[in-house]
Amino acid sequence: MILIPQRLFTDPNVRTLMRDGNNCILHKKLSTDLIGREAYVANHVVSIVLSGEQILRTYEETTIRVKAGEMVFLPRGVYYVTDLRAKGSTFQSVLFYFDEETIQQFLAGVTVGEINRTAAPESLRFPQTTAVSTFSDALLAVYGQQRSGKEFLRLKTLELLHLMNTTVGDRAFVEFLFRLTLPKKRNIKSFMEHNYDKPLKVEDYAYLTGRSLSSFRRDFRDYFGTTPNKWLRQQRLQQAIAMLDAGEMSVTELSYAVGYDNISYFIREFRKVTGLSPKQYMLARRNNDRPPADA
Repeated sequence: MILIPQRLFTDPNVRTLMRDGNNCILHKKLSTDLIGREAYVANHVVSIVLSGEQILRTYEETTIRVKAGEMVFLPRGVYYVTDLRAKGSTFQSVLFYFDEETIQQFLAGVTVGEINRTAAPESLRFPQTTAVSTFSDALLAVYGQQRSGKEFLRLKTLELLHLMNTTVGDRAFVEFLFRLTLPKKRNIKSFMEHNYDKPLKVEDYAYLTGRSLSSFRRDFRDYFGTTPNKWLRQQRLQQAIAMLDAGEMSVTELSYAVGYDNISYFIREFRKVTGLSPKQYMLARRNNDRPPADA
């Protein structure tokens, strides 16, 4: 699984048009399909699909299909599996990643009556208007040849939000943005048991379950009787051992499969539990001399 937009900055199929930290505008272009990529969205994102098709499957087992000429708004904190299909030519999209401050700045400039405080939906999908299409085309024409400074980034993102507001309708869009700031509580036990193998920090799990970090730690101990870090280490290393018992695989693949994006750290943690490195463990297993391990 990858963290986005962070991992996209080094992707050869992605051009950075504007960037300020993890707030950015990117242009993605693929000539072949990209299937089954797992990702965790660290910032709010609007994806404007120019060609091809994007298919998203979320943690809640919802499928979102975005065709050329459509756009989708995904809130921060969403985990999904994505397929990008070139549809015989290319897949292209313009991606806007932005933070809560940008949303607050937008909301400060609009007026709406009483807000519906129900939970935010997982996404908001709708057709591109002529104004949005013209806006994205102009953006690529002006800033697509070289990376621009960050001074225009927030202005361009706010401009997009205003165009989307006109498309969706004042009340619906403003309520959607407002509800993004409300916590969405999930059952910790169920969520952690299904997602312990994702390369996420404790702070990320707190956000995804709709809690502050302190509340998450307290609720987590109530459910599991230990700290999140200790539990994650135990679960991930038990899974790593089980995967090696089932068959050999590279240390890099194993590390990523159980939620470690730092391979050296994974090897050290594995050695603490088994007394062996993953490669030594595989060799011992091959020689029918697998040591007992208590993860």
